[in-house]
Amino acid sequence: MTPRPEVRGRELGGPDPLDRRVGPPRAAPAPVLPWLLRTRSALGLSPSLTPAVVFLPLGVLLGPRALRVLSENTLANLELPVTIALAVLGILVGVAVGRELRRFRRLFAAASLESCITILAVAGATIYFIDRTGMPASGSWLSLALALGFCASASSATSADPDSEPAAAVGTRVADLDDVLPIALASCVLLPTAVGVGARIEIVAIAPIAVGCAVGVIGWLLFDRADSGGERVVFVLGTLGLTGGAAAYLGISPLTVGLVAGLCWTALPGRADRIAALDLGRVQHPLVVLLLVTAGALWTPSRAALWLLAPYLLFRLAGKVAGAWVSARLAEVGPADLASFLMPPGVLGIAFALNFRQLLPEPAGATILSTVAVGTAAFELFALAVLPRWRQGAR
Repeated sequence: MTPRPEVRGRELGGPDPLDRRVGPPRAAPAPVLPWLLRTRSALGLSPSLTPAVVFLPLGVLLGPRALRVLSENTLANLELPVTIALAVLGILVGVAVGRELRRFRRLFAAASLESCITILAVAGATIYFIDRTGMPASGSWLSLALALGFCASASSATSADPDSEPAAAVGTRVADLDDVLPIALASCVLLPTAVGVGARIEIVAIAPIAVGCAVGVIGWLLFDRADSGGERVVFVLGTLGLTGGAAAYLGISPLTVGLVAGLCWTALPGRADRIAALDLGRVQHPLVVLLLVTAGALWTPSRAALWLLAPYLLFRLAGKVAGAWVSARLAEVGPADLASFLMPPGVLGIAFALNFRQLLPEPAGATILSTVAVGTAAFELFALAVLPRWRQGAR
């Protein structure tokens, strides 16, 4: 018979025979609220405390429609920093997926399948809604529908302790990996617009990959061989400036460029990926705050954004549930458990919206950002209010 573990206590004389027989006290279950308030934001980013619920309303309050601390001129000057921040997110995701893809191929397949289902659900519902109602009045309605689908596909699992629930580790990993495919395909949103303006589709499709590979090689040659920490930081910052500047000049997705660069640093020999992850990890939370506050300040109430909010919320929820049900067998976890980890959109949905606002025509870009900003805050509140009961019912 296996002896019971010794009980360590503060009582005088140590554990008595009754203590030894009963065994050590069980640890109290971790409170639900702290891990619901901390979200992982995106693959490659450490958890942060309720960024969307706090900083999106703060951005609205500081923006030109309220206190005007962030005026329209200030927001215009933030365009390049926002582009660089988006490139940083793409790099962090690229480095992380380059390291983990070989170990989690099955989960990556499940995450990609779930992401595709959500994109199709939201984009299809948006196209049907626009065709039936004529809202919003924009010539790039196909690009708008695809962009909303990509924004809806992002997931940001809560930072639950993997030991607290059997499905926590798998659900969190799937929620992380379902961001990869939308980032890789983000430039596809520009293809309908490119056809309308007479641009070459080959340039729009190939430029992010070419620029990302070029940035990856340049960064590898520079900071992988840096002699000192200060010199390395200068090279990393210079590479980031090159990434954001090239993406802004060519009108391509900085998220995709950063993803390709991060994958290159992971594939190339040396320590470029570790250097990038270490240096960029120190500034990830300020960049997340920058993106969220800027998105809140850029929020513009409109009839089109209000009309699109209902199908966005409804079909994102339906897409996540359907995607979890279809991909649960690949992930080897219960559909209800998996769906509960896919609900919070996190910062990457906002990053997609800011990205599309920069790349698409003004009416469509503003509509996308306004819809996704309100939808992200709504889903974060939904996660706080509903997911604890959802997960208790799934057990």
